[in-house]
Amino acid sequence: MNRASGDRGQQTATEAPKAGVTLKGAGWLALNVFVPVSDTARVLRYTGRNATRLWTRLRDVTSGRVVGDYRPADWAQAVADSGLSPAQLRRNFRLNLFIWWGLMWLTGLPAAGFLLMLMAAGRDVNATGWLRIVSVLLALGAISATGFVQALAMNYRLWQLEEKRVSASEKGSFRDFLNETKWCRRVLSAGMYQ
Repeated sequence: MNRASGDRGQQTATEAPKAGVTLKGAGWLALNVFVPVSDTARVLRYTGRNATRLWTRLRDVTSGRVVGDYRPADWAQAVADSGLSPAQLRRNFRLNLFIWWGLMWLTGLPAAGFLLMLMAAGRDVNATGWLRIVSVLLALGAISATGFVQALAMNYRLWQLEEKRVSASEKGSFRDFLNETKWCRRVLSAGMYQ
């Protein structure tokens, strides 16, 4: 009889923590699902707007249009209109290039590392882990892509400055830059290997 009552006591003692664990687990799951989703939604809204602006700028540059429809007649006029000497322009473009290039690699390499770790872990990662990792990968990928596009724009401006060509008649358009250079290598190496 003591043994039976002891077994009942053990059963109720073990059942009570199980109920607490499931409530606690449900709360933990809810927090880990909804908090990253709302953060990810905010990040995607912000990066979506910036990506749209960048895409518009890239489309404008490739079509030959410039913001404000500014079209200098030649390289000398463009430099004169900037109010800076070619050496100052080169220094400013190089500084901006290294900032964007650094941002591209500082976010792109960890994203690639996380992706490799995720592929190695595979089935060992639960759904919440997948959601978190994918959120981080999307954010880092968006930042890295922004850095790449901005570094491409700086390389284009440096190319225009070096070649002394800015107008369509001088063959200084973005399409000419893409056709005449190894632009991807140039962006990834910050212009060191052309």
